Amino acid sequence: MFFGKVKTELSLGGILSSSIEIYKNKKKIKISKGTIINKNLLDLLLLNNVEHIKCAKLDDDEIDENISVHEISKKIIDSKKSNIIIQDPKNGRCNLVSSVDGIITFQPNQLFSINSVTNDVGIASLKAFSKVKKNQIVASIKAIPFGIKKNNLQNIINVCQECFKILPFQKKNIHLIQTTNQNTRAKLLQKTLEVTKDRLSSCGNNKIEEKKCSHEIKSICEQLKKSVNENADIILIFGTSAISDINDIIPQSILEINGRILRLGMPVEPGNLILLAEIKNSKKSISIIGMPGCARSKKENGVDWILWRKLCDLKISSDDINHMGNGGLL
Repeated sequence: MFFGKVKTELSLGGILSSSIEIYKNKKKIKISKGTIINKNLLDLLLLNNVEHIKCAKLDDDEIDENISVHEISKKIIDSKKSNIIIQDPKNGRCNLVSSVDGIITFQPNQLFSINSVTNDVGIASLKAFSKVKKNQIVASIKAIPFGIKKNNLQNIINVCQECFKILPFQKKNIHLIQTTNQNTRAKLLQKTLEVTKDRLSSCGNNKIEEKKCSHEIKSICEQLKKSVNENADIILIFGTSAISDINDIIPQSILEINGRILRLGMPVEPGNLILLAEIKNSKKSISIIGMPGCARSKKENGVDWILWRKLCDLKISSDDINHMGNGGLL
């Protein structure tokens, strides 16, 4: 690629390296950076007594920046159902926009590999498994120079296949169990219900079935059995105090009705005292989440990271949770 100053009369076909202001019909106009100098623009530059112009001229083995980023964008989204819209490229940039509310999924190692092909293209995205809204920009593909070498473009395309996808939030049958004792304030229970409703509503789930019971194994078991029989998809349990041990009342109640404890604790703060469990009925496996005290607050915490995935029908392994420690200090 040539990049530098040339005599204006020799600039035909060049790419303007920075915006300039000139006159047309006695009116000042702005010519944007990246504009290709055609015959009309060349004549206008000469009419304005512009003797030299700084521009770029692509070599035969280079592809225009806008064509390049658009080609990458078409390959980098999941071809089956990405729920991503590709915006028209402009100034060497192509943005990817979510068409649904949900979470963005991709393998960070794949994105690293794509960005490692060449410094001439940079791909920035939201963090993997972030919550996204419809019409939100989730990733941006940017060409650094005005043209990308054909072999570099092909190498990027080879490793970027089906990287990004948005998983949409699903409607779920969600039950909330709140345990009480003689010191429990009605105000706290109401606040917890309202915060939980808001948290779920932001993910497209506007209905929740609330139950209350004493903070003892027998009472909790009864409410859990009711929720299982009512075909809940997700059961959220707020105890009078945080679950601090696998032998605590809530995990023991789950085990009592033949549930399975999957995990106690996660490397996210706030949110580390979370319990993940499941129980099966005749139709499916029902997720049970023992909620940490921080989930009574509207602020983002570890519970959100779990709920977002659950509401998108995404399985969560112990390794997935361990990876949450990177960036887990909220």
